[in-house]
Amino acid sequence: MKNLGFILVVIGYTAGWAAFGPNIRVDHQNLPNHVTSHAAITLSLSDSLPQPIYVVFQDDSLEGIVTVRSDIYFQKSTDGGATFLPQDVLVRRGETFACYPDIITDQGGNIYIVYTERLPGPSLGHIYCTRSTDQGVSWSTPRRIDDNSSPVMMGWAKIAVDTGGDLFVAWNDGRMHHLHIWSSVSSDSGVNWRTNVRVSGDTISSDRYQPDVAVCPTTNFYLVTFSSPYYARPNLVTHNSVFTKSTDGGIAFSPPIVLDTFTSHCGQPHIVASENFIIASYSGYSGGLQIHSQARTSNDFGISWTPPVPLTNLETLYSSYYNGARLAIDPSGNVHTALMVCDIVTWNYEIYYAFSTDQGLTWSEREIVNEATYAEQYDPDIAVDLSGFAYIVFEDHRNQRGEIWFATNHPLALSEKPTKRMNSLLIGIPTIFRNKTLFHLTKNENQINTIRIYNITGNLVRKLIVNPDSQSLVWNGLDDWGRRCPSGVYVVKAEKSGRVIASGKVVLLHKGALPL
Repeated sequence: MKNLGFILVVIGYTAGWAAFGPNIRVDHQNLPNHVTSHAAITLSLSDSLPQPIYVVFQDDSLEGIVTVRSDIYFQKSTDGGATFLPQDVLVRRGETFACYPDIITDQGGNIYIVYTERLPGPSLGHIYCTRSTDQGVSWSTPRRIDDNSSPVMMGWAKIAVDTGGDLFVAWNDGRMHHLHIWSSVSSDSGVNWRTNVRVSGDTISSDRYQPDVAVCPTTNFYLVTFSSPYYARPNLVTHNSVFTKSTDGGIAFSPPIVLDTFTSHCGQPHIVASENFIIASYSGYSGGLQIHSQARTSNDFGISWTPPVPLTNLETLYSSYYNGARLAIDPSGNVHTALMVCDIVTWNYEIYYAFSTDQGLTWSEREIVNEATYAEQYDPDIAVDLSGFAYIVFEDHRNQRGEIWFATNHPLALSEKPTKRMNSLLIGIPTIFRNKTLFHLTKNENQINTIRIYNITGNLVRKLIVNPDSQSLVWNGLDDWGRRCPSGVYVVKAEKSGRVIASGKVVLLHKGALPL
């Protein structure tokens, strides 16, 4: 992105969210025999802004291409994601493989991490939880959550916290010879854990996997989604994404409700809840090549659900894979998603963002999150702050190995950084009356095709489409609704095919207005 000495603040359509700024490397595992993956993100529940950002991830030590040990590391940012700690904090040195971490915070300022400790043997292990009471500086001795007498196939633990501070965890568990979803609750900040409860009550002889958990804040209902096998046709087991809940603090769970309508395979379910609604996402396909991500919403605590809708209104919906969508709800009830999108022409996964202002019934245009192209990006996770801005972490292979990178659309965290020199220019020239701005565009290989204009608080006020044959474009000082914008500083982003290639700011002065 070219730095023209301006401020970059680029905001998503009508709702006031910025496009994503420069990606920030989170992990510091720089040895050539290390790769990082499986990042999860959460925010402090503090009322002060910016809220501290907490990230956990898995670090694998390699001998050649063979993983010989996996460790759990922690990172944090206290400046909205502009910088992270200079060194990663070791949470758990794996006896062999400490893996698949998840992270959550509570109202008391505690941070909790759950993970799987793999033991020597074929997929053997246990589920553990550790706590930090000092913002991630130090971590408690891990406490085992599962109560199985012998190590079996276990993994994919997910954690949530209810309004009373109780912790709820669910995971894959093979103690019944096939994977089922099991759970447990702690009422003393993760020190002791209750007798495990099986969430998946069916007896089908096949594996269930990939649970996700949430807590409904108005009722403290425990919510679980997971991928479960169902016999759709003779001699063929297909997996569906299903939903279940506990209304008694994790003692018993309701019969599962199938969420997806795919006729073939579905997985990667995710669930979040606000005071007014629950929304679940999942990815699957119906026999074709394309994988689609969909979402459904419930306004009655999971009894009934809206029809499935695609997570974005992307024009390339049927020429791309959509996979691994994660969700977050902001205090205003807007839903945000980060998901992987793979173009079936290039076969490269990238990370995209979209949002919904109507509880997931319709979705915005896509916003790309990652900077690196022709690299692989995987497994995003998303959190939103009290103001509704999004924070996303993901696995990135721009340096030919797995690394954890971060991006946000919060204007205060965005900053320009030098890049390769480009010939494309965006020059804003005030007219004689200064209530209009002429944008001069030089034509070259970086031809601008869209200009977005934002007010200083980060709200999009005008989107201008550039004629390919034009070398100039006038903004008349009106917003997209035809209303006159007030005098002040406005931020401009110029795009080519959805990517920012130049940015700047202009001052709009109406007659009689004082100079800024």
